[in-house]
Amino acid sequence: MKPIKMICRGIDTFTEWTGRVFAFISLLTLAVIIFEVFMRRILNSPQIWTMDMIVMSFGCYVVLISAFGFLRKSFVAVDVLYAMLPGIVRHILHIVTYCIFFVPFAFKLTPVAYRFFLKAYTTNELSYSVWQPPTWPVKLALFVGLTLLCIQGVSEILKHVDWIVEYFRNGRKEPQIDESPSAIETVILENGGHKLDADQIEGSSPPDASSDTGKEEK
Repeated sequence: MKPIKMICRGIDTFTEWTGRVFAFISLLTLAVIIFEVFMRRILNSPQIWTMDMIVMSFGCYVVLISAFGFLRKSFVAVDVLYAMLPGIVRHILHIVTYCIFFVPFAFKLTPVAYRFFLKAYTTNELSYSVWQPPTWPVKLALFVGLTLLCIQGVSEILKHVDWIVEYFRNGRKEPQIDESPSAIETVILENGGHKLDADQIEGSSPPDASSDTGKEEK
């Protein structure tokens, strides 16, 4: 159904861009690691804050891109038996397992994460390390990451619902998903993966069989 597809497309686009933005946190973690190695090994002057920063930034990174991983199907899945099932059974099984495992976990833990963040922020909670940084940024990242995960979960469930609706509307025929590259993607692939401008794309055309025949005759 078109309304469901529009909702899923909007959520997926939002998750895609948030994942790309939060991915830069990994560069912060890498920079702190390099700085700590340089200070410890070269200058023999280890810092008290680098280990906490590494752990906190990487923890935020993992939580904040969880929705992006959900979108890209990056989580580990053992689908040996699942792949052998008919399409309608697979999509129904997805909805059932999401409702049993994912929905109670994510939607219950999200408000709990918000209370954790609120308590840490209002009480100025500090870490137990020597540096003693405030803990509320990490707990805020946990709340934001779980919220994004819940939003993406809604999209994933709606995708399976839409597939089932289309299945019965088509007379119990599995909806065909067009996974072939678009015309522009085909032109880019034919040119070695280099992006083309608008004039090049408009002037490009698929190879003609007659031209190949003419070359062979020559």
